[in-house]
Amino acid sequence: GGGKTLPVCRLPRPAGASSGSSSTGEVATKKAASGRRAKGAKSVANPETDKPHRLVACTWTSALHQRRGNERRISDGTSRLREWIAYNLLVGFDHVYVYDNTGANSTMFRLRNEADPDLGANGTAPVYGVDYRDLSSVTDLFPPDKVTRVDWPATICNNNRPNHPDPGERSSQYAAEASCRTRYGPHADWMASMDPDEYFVPMGGFGSWKEVLDGVDGEGRSVLKFRSTRARPLMDTLVPIVDESIEECTQEMANKYNPCLAKDDARTYLETYNCEYIKSPKPTRFERAMKQFYRPDFVLSHFVHYSTVTTTLATERNRTVGRFVQLATNDARRERFVDELKEGVLVHAKTTVPAETSSRYKMCRPNAPEHCLVGIPCPDDLPFDDKRHKDNIFHDGEGNFCNCWVNRRVEGHWLPRLRDALGSIG
Repeated sequence: GGGKTLPVCRLPRPAGASSGSSSTGEVATKKAASGRRAKGAKSVANPETDKPHRLVACTWTSALHQRRGNERRISDGTSRLREWIAYNLLVGFDHVYVYDNTGANSTMFRLRNEADPDLGANGTAPVYGVDYRDLSSVTDLFPPDKVTRVDWPATICNNNRPNHPDPGERSSQYAAEASCRTRYGPHADWMASMDPDEYFVPMGGFGSWKEVLDGVDGEGRSVLKFRSTRARPLMDTLVPIVDESIEECTQEMANKYNPCLAKDDARTYLETYNCEYIKSPKPTRFERAMKQFYRPDFVLSHFVHYSTVTTTLATERNRTVGRFVQLATNDARRERFVDELKEGVLVHAKTTVPAETSSRYKMCRPNAPEHCLVGIPCPDDLPFDDKRHKDNIFHDGEGNFCNCWVNRRVEGHWLPRLRDALGSIG
């Protein structure tokens, strides 16, 4: 029927809000610290709403994952998560909820009665030197009142590309996002669902996202939206590699063209990917893959990029005559896009694998036929031309090719603080 599913049990307050037990499926990241509050006592971030958190983050992630189309397996999940959690706590998030999908990797092979070709039966990959059974080795580094890991081994339906006849359907991700909003949304003023390669950067004079949201609250709005584009890894931060298991990265290919490049383990992901291929303010066409901060008491259902059901939906139905299309249901009175120069910006540090750097000898030059996937920074004052950027037309005053812009706020303000934060957690 048309009825909604109702929780049978009362939803618990988040970890750290009281000394009550955690809900089923949650994994405490550390033993509770001594001197915890008396039983039943509340920790309130906003006395006006009686909620323990002002801003929280939800993520669905794994120690390793396959890209859409199962083209490549990415194995940097643990190192990324450690940095990403530390960064979010630094910029004003009160709590991070990690829906750990690592178990789905073994589930998929077990259902087919196959052994994982990379990890074997016990979930440990000697070639990577990391235990891939779950993400607890990362979440255990942080206090339980800051990070909650939820074991979430549900598999996706398929991992096809969007243009496939049977498009990718990541039901596990969608359910995790819905769970996080339902279980933890009532205890936060604002929340966001994001990936560990997405960095929301406070800009201008703001030192925390809470400061930005204070202003958004003053406007009476409940959704803050971010345009999304893929950043480039700065070429001068990368290191050359030779890997005979990767066709594009063999010694023969290195001798013939150039060696592949990989991330330097001594550098953070944010430093490596701090070069925006699309200069801010980003054009409106990049609203399609937006991400959002939203008030869960206003957004009743959220789906990856969009607020699909809000408390104003009934009035929207009358205004749009029942046609719930994306643009028609945007209510400027309740939501807006962030000012990327004065308030904040989304840096999408999606992994560029070594094989994607192999063609730079022919792509990283003016008027090249395709995109250069490594970052060669342009002068800060070089104007951006969205109509022609695909033609690889940008160059500095001496005619040297360039293709991205460094975020100076990240470089001068946030990176030093991130390094300090990472140094304090080991």
